[in-house]
This record gives sequence, C-alpha cells and structure tokens, in this order.
Amino acid sequence: MLALDYAGIVGCATLAFVLYLNTLNAGFVYDDRRAILGNADVTGNGPLAQLLQNDYWGTPLTDSGSHGSWRPLCVLGFRLNFVLGGGAAWPFHLVNLLLHGLATVLVVHVARSLLPTRAAVYAAGCLFAAHPVHTEAVAGVVGRADLSATVCWLLAYLVYRRHMLHRDWRSLALTLLLAVAALLCKETAITLLLLCGLCDLLGLGQSVKHAGDDKHRLRSLTILSAALLCALYCRLSIVPRPSTAFAAADNPTAHEPSWWTRTLSYLYLPVANFQLLLWPQHLSFDWGMEAIPRIRTLWDARNVLSLSFYGILLAVTCQGIRWRSTASSSVDYAAVATSISLPLLQRLGGSSCQAWHGLVCACHHQLEPQQQQRSSLQHKASVDRSACSASSATSAAATSASASVFVTCIAFMVLPFLPACNLFFHVGFVLAERLLYLPSVGYCLMLGLGFGRLWQRLHSSVHRLLLLCCLGLLLGTFSLRTIQRNLDWQNEEQLFRSAIAINPPKALGNLGSVLSSQGRYEEAKLALQSALAHRPTMADAHFNLGIVHQQQQNYSAALPCYRRAIQLRPQLAPAYVNLATTLLAWNQGRQEEAAAVLLAGARLPGHGVRDRSAHEAARHSAYLQLSALHRSQGHSQLAVEVLNEALAMLPLERRQQRATLHQRLAALHVELEQWQEAERQQQLVLQLQPGEGVAYVSYGQALARNCSRYAEAELWFKRAVELSPLEPSTHHHYADFLEQQQRKQEALGYRLRAAALAPHNYALQSAVADALRLLNRFAEAELWYRRAVALQPQAAHAHANLGAILQMRGQRQQAVDCYRRALQLQPGHATSRANLAKMNVNIDANT
Repeated sequence: MLALDYAGIVGCATLAFVLYLNTLNAGFVYDDRRAILGNADVTGNGPLAQLLQNDYWGTPLTDSGSHGSWRPLCVLGFRLNFVLGGGAAWPFHLVNLLLHGLATVLVVHVARSLLPTRAAVYAAGCLFAAHPVHTEAVAGVVGRADLSATVCWLLAYLVYRRHMLHRDWRSLALTLLLAVAALLCKETAITLLLLCGLCDLLGLGQSVKHAGDDKHRLRSLTILSAALLCALYCRLSIVPRPSTAFAAADNPTAHEPSWWTRTLSYLYLPVANFQLLLWPQHLSFDWGMEAIPRIRTLWDARNVLSLSFYGILLAVTCQGIRWRSTASSSVDYAAVATSISLPLLQRLGGSSCQAWHGLVCACHHQLEPQQQQRSSLQHKASVDRSACSASSATSAAATSASASVFVTCIAFMVLPFLPACNLFFHVGFVLAERLLYLPSVGYCLMLGLGFGRLWQRLHSSVHRLLLLCCLGLLLGTFSLRTIQRNLDWQNEEQLFRSAIAINPPKALGNLGSVLSSQGRYEEAKLALQSALAHRPTMADAHFNLGIVHQQQQNYSAALPCYRRAIQLRPQLAPAYVNLATTLLAWNQGRQEEAAAVLLAGARLPGHGVRDRSAHEAARHSAYLQLSALHRSQGHSQLAVEVLNEALAMLPLERRQQRATLHQRLAALHVELEQWQEAERQQQLVLQLQPGEGVAYVSYGQALARNCSRYAEAELWFKRAVELSPLEPSTHHHYADFLEQQQRKQEALGYRLRAAALAPHNYALQSAVADALRLLNRFAEAELWYRRAVALQPQAAHAHANLGAILQMRGQRQQAVDCYRRALQLQPGHATSRANLAKMNVNIDANT
C-alpha cells in the first residue's frame, strides 16, 4: 500500500465518522428501550449465563413469545457498554459510530481485492460511508447486530482470500472463527460460508496455478460445507425456534390466505429493497401493516418491476458466468507454457518446462542444443507467436477475472439478503432498512466497478472531471440525506412523525403513545384517533387512547377503549389493570366487576406475548390491586390468599416483585394479629433484599406493633438508616417510631434529615412542621408550613395547617384568610369549617 492508499482509507473512514456525529446526542428510541433499558441481560439484573438462554430482547428462547433471534455476542457487547457507560445513551451510539467506520475501512480493503482501479475502490468506499439506508443500523442502537455481523463478515472474507493464496490452516481456522462470531451477532451471517465457497470456485486472486491446487481447493470447500451444515444444524435444532407465528401487523402477507397474492407480494419485496438502495428518499422505522400494499392481481404495475428486476439480475449473472467460461476455455495452455517457460529456461539454462519451481506444464517441451542455433528468421517468428499467445492469454485472464469480480459483487448483495427475503420462510417483518446494511456492500462494489470501468475508458481530463462531478453530486446528495435522517432518530416523536406518510397507522399510534407520556393529551388523542381511522383493529392504539381518556378523567370514554383492546388482544394484561382502575374511579359500586377483571388479568398465561417482562409486571400489579381491593372491603384473609397465589405464579427470578408481595403479606398478617407469620414474611423480604434499607424498615414496623419488642424494632430501624443513609423514607419512618415512643426531640433530627434529602417533598416538609408544633416551637413551625404551602399551593389541607399554626400564634386575621382559601379549594373541608366556627367567624356562602 502506498501513501495514497492510506490517505484514501482515512478519507473514507473520516467521511463515515463525520456524517454520523450528530447521532451521539440521540437517546434510546423505539426498539432500543426494550432491547437495552428493559433487558435484564444488558442492565446486569440477570446472571451472565442467561445470555445463552435468552433472545436478543431478553426473553427466554423457550418462551412462546420469543422472536428466536439468538445473538449472545451482541448482547454481551451491550452489557459491557451499559456497565462502562453507566446506562447513558451516547456510549452506545459512539460504539455504533466506530463500528460503522471500521466497516467502511473493511469495505475499502474488500474493494482493493476486487476492483481494478483506485478510483473504483474509493468510489465504493465513499458510497458505503454515506449511504442513507445505513441510518437505522447506525443511529438505532439495536442496529449493533447488523454492524457487528458485517464487520465479522468482511474480516472473514478477507482472511479467506489469504487462505486461497497460501492454503494455510491458520487462515482457514480464523475464517471459521470469524464466521461463528458473525453468526452470534446476526442470523443472516450464516451465508458467509457460501460466499467464501463461491469465491474459491471462481478462483478470485489466483492468477498463477500451482501444483495440487484442485486438491487443496476441494479440501477447503469440504471444510466450509461441513461447517455450514454444522451451523445450520445447531441453529435450527439445538437453539430453540419461535413457537408462535408472527403477528399479522408485522408481516400481513404471511397471513394472506391466497397463495397467488403471497407469491406476487414476496417476489416484489426484493425490488422494494433494491429501490431503497437506488434512491433512499423515503425511509421509515417500520414497514409493517400496509406500508407496502399486497399485490392481489397480475395486472398490478409492480409486477412489471419484479419481472424486469429478476430478468436483469439473471441476465447479468449468466453473462458474467458466460464470460468466465469463454475466457477459461479459450486459453491454449501449451502455447502459454511455451511462450512463458521456454524464454525463462533459455535465460536460466534449463532444459525442460515440465516442472520448474512448482509451475506445471503439460507440453513437456525439451530444449535441444541445435534449437538454440536457429536462424534469425525462425527466432523472430517464434517470438511473434509467443507474443501473440501471451497477449491472448492475458486478455482471456482479464476477461475471466472481470467476470468473477462481477459475479462476486452480485453475491455480496444477494446472499446476505436471502434469509430475510420471505421467499424461503416467513420472518417477522416485511422490510427492515437495517437488514440492507450488509447487502449494500455488494451494491456499493457494483457501483464502484462501474465507475472504475468508465474511468478507464475516459482518457480525456474533461470527461474524467465530469465523471467526478457526477460522483460528487451523488455523494453530496447521500450525505445530506444521511444527516437529515439522523435528526429523525434523535427522539421518538421526530422518528414517528417522519414515517406518517409511509406507515400512517403504526406511526400515528406510536406518536400518540409518546405524546400521552409527555402529558400532551389532546394531541395524543388526535393522533390515536387518526391511527384507528386507518386501522381500527390496533389493540395498542385502543389501549393508549383509553389511557388518554383516563388521564383526563373521562372514565366513561376510557372503558370502551380498554374493552375493545382486550377483545382484539385477550393477552394484553395492562388493559385489564387499567380497566379495573377505571371502573373503581368511575363508580365505587362496581367493585365486584373490578375484582373479576383484575383476577382475569392476573391469571393470564401470556401465550405469545412479545414483551414478557411487561406482561409479568402487569400481572404483578393486578394481584397487588386485587389484594388491596379485598383489604379495603375488610376481607383480609381473601387478600392473603390472592397474594399467596401471586407468589405461586410469579417466577422465582423476579426477586423485587416477590419481595413486594411478601411485604404486603406481612402487613396483612399484622392486621390479623398473626405475629409469627408476619415476622416470617418479613424475614423472607430480608432474604430477597439483604442490601435494601426499605426491607429493614418494614421489619421494624412489624415488630413495633408488639410493645414487648420495641428495642428489637429500633435495632432494625437503625440498620435501615445505616444501609440507606441517603434514602429519605428510612429517616422518616424511624422518626415515626421515635414519636411513638414520645422521643420527640430525637424524632425532629431525623425529620430534618429526611426533609434535607428531599427538599421538594411536601409530606416530608409538612412532617417537620408537625414535629416543631409538637415541641411548641410555633414560629419555626410556621416557616415550615409556609414552605409546604409553596410546594402545593392547590392543596386545601396545606392552607388549613398554616391557618392552624397562625391561630395558635394569635394571628387571627391571617388564620381566617388561610381557612377561607382552603374552603375555596375544597368547599367541604371539615377542619377549616370547624376552626372558623370556633373562632365565631361566619363562613361566606361563596366560599
């Protein structure tokens, strides 16, 4: 490599890095939340061994809702990223950016091994660096799988090219190791071994034939075939596959009953993917539902595109194979041997061309002494024939190499796409832009090859300058589109808005959910209603619209939304919880109906749900709310039975949720005066959360109910404070215990500490004021009550408390004003009315 080569590589890598710099300030969007933030294998909440048992999203491979995407090497990289980066988003984006730069460098090296000129090489490298279709793979964190697999794929190809030259065992073993690494990053990388075998059959880079080449090639191809079969067996037989069909919204064509429609639609999908490579103007985070309408008739104009695409692809592939076959059959090996070996032997003094330094020739030509005394005319004729034969051989070799390169570029584009094309088996999507990251290598190589051919044919500097301008215009357009598309991936609202024109129901539904989480309920309602107008059968949209109505306290409108969501997706556990909550908020007389809904939601098996963690969390919440409902009705024993059922149903690895259930059980057993069972439940909580101060607080509270165990209870409170010195609630509950023991001065110290740790917590500020009032420090108490009022100016009880302390201090008029303000906020506030009556103040009818 010359300095110019290094400069070209650095230039391509720099272009790749600079174009994606604006992704570093992006957050976790769309699938990133589930794959990173909601994945225990990434956050470190699960054991490391689970990486081999769970899929890419943290769901066990044996679960009915698993996607079957087994990528442990990529998930391990996420876990290291999370630990070293502290869970921030920018380190994940930085690693993706570096991987894209590395992939660009490798693409340049691959191009150097295939393409004829530097112009072709750097054109291919720059196009790969700037192509906008790569945005989803680079800007989206979950695209790490495609980036990593591509890097391993390209490295394996380069290493196997070295093996083809030297046939050494080390390079072959390294190729297989990189192939395994690529497969552990992405399933589509299994086609890597097919590409290596094809390159070997084409004889890329083997300009000189050595003795035993055929035998060595057969050995290498046999090993590659065995490795491929072994990989297929392990992936399909040992690693569990998805047991549930993908949803109709993800891949509607797979659920189409008409074979004719399925065939025509799937035949068109590669055309749609190739269109994105040609002109990536319209991009979307999701291409499901009806983003690509199904082809239901032979007269659909898209069938012409499909026919043209496959016809051109078949024609150029056959032409490349024909060129190579013609070039191979046209070589006169005897003439080549005579033209090359005999002049060498004449110079070196040899007498036979049968075997010379490993070169094999079938002519066995022998040099006779008299042959060296030929006349000048015979010698000139021999030289002319040799030159003609050498020229013919060189031309044939060039044609063969060019055809091999062309076929290899097509293989780079087609082979990685085959597992995801839906033609051989159904996958969980119609089209995914990040899956084009690896096939785009072949596309860029083909463009680079074409550019290089034009560069060679154009000898005029003006024509070459015009060609460079065209390339510059294309690169500039791609670069601007990439930068613009990166901005769409900055946050979820921009991402979903960018796809409304392509996939309206999915984009509007997701946008409504984001707007609802931001408190923009009117905008969210409009978005969700628009989504349902496009596709009325979206369970998620009905559920999110119910949340919007519930937040606006429009309970009568929320109820049918939740019921419709449950009707469309019976396993949607959060809908059951929200439906029960809405029933109780709308009408307290519907407690029995709410209890039945909660019980049904709690007992959902969740067959086929994609997000198992969210499903289990909803079931846990349903059990807790059901037990609280029974407890409020005075059915404590029934509440205990519900919580015991929850413990029996909940997986053992969910330690946090099990601890919460044991805490609730302990509180219920205390109410039932079952002291031994309450203590046993608290001990189970301590076993599940030995380092959590809250568990020790709960145990102390349980012991404090027994007058004979006050000293023991205080030890547990002190232990909680030691474990969680920065947790305000531990100081607050210890202060409650001390006040119960009439140790008010000590309690005040812990009250002040809790308030300092949470200066914006109304309850803690008010508790300090109450403690000061009990110590008859009214002036200081007034200051703390005023602080509490400032934190919650719309709370009637805050104004009533301030009025009470002002009344104690003899500030009658200010106290009356506070009580009147409390009555304005809450006309039926009993304390304010009673205190005004004691002060003989007439309550204005308006208040």
